[in-house]
Amino acid sequence: MRSRGALLGLLGLFLSLQGGFARGEDLPGGARADLAVALAAPGAREAITRVTVAEAANQGDSGLLAVVCTILNRLADGRWGTSVDQVLNARAQFEPVLRAGGDWRALPAATSVQRARVDTLVNLVLEGRLPDPTGRALYFQNPRIVAARAAAGQVSPRLVHFGGRTPSAVIGDHAFYAATGPAPQAVVAATSPIEAIFVPRPSAEAVAAETDAVTGTRGMFVLRDGRRR
Repeated sequence: MRSRGALLGLLGLFLSLQGGFARGEDLPGGARADLAVALAAPGAREAITRVTVAEAANQGDSGLLAVVCTILNRLADGRWGTSVDQVLNARAQFEPVLRAGGDWRALPAATSVQRARVDTLVNLVLEGRLPDPTGRALYFQNPRIVAARAAAGQVSPRLVHFGGRTPSAVIGDHAFYAATGPAPQAVVAATSPIEAIFVPRPSAEAVAAETDAVTGTRGMFVLRDGRRR
């Protein structure tokens, strides 16, 4: 029953987006074919599900879709790798992966309901039946959390909105940014190592509850090449 309810919810999302976006405008047929090959690799679907759920489990179907599209956009872009493994395990890209030690496999296993939900979103995007609501974003963050960290001196204020960029979309708590202009670079305080971008690792109780003990949610901080600043 839960799986059926999840799929009905996705149907509602599909119908609402069809009313607001043009069909097939986001991924050309060739790009969809290339993505389908990458997603056929062992574990690729599970990887996307685990990271998407870790990033946006509390953001509803629209939030899940937005993260799925950002991951697929990165995969199609190629700068973070040509496989799902490479994209999701790229250094210092997805905070839940970083917290888990740098490998998506250390994230909690997806439930059958989560797999069905994310798989449906991925399939609809690949089939050209569900457009990208992010405006082809390659980056996202929770600006409220980043601003709070900047106010606390944990990160540079220039990290907020990646240096004042205008989001291509705001969906739930996350702001998404299209690939226009130079790639945004996270800025770390000169006296701090790269880990200063992120709040301390949550407690075991918080991990069990799948909740960030400090912020209550997760985000992605982008350092495309992984260099320290």
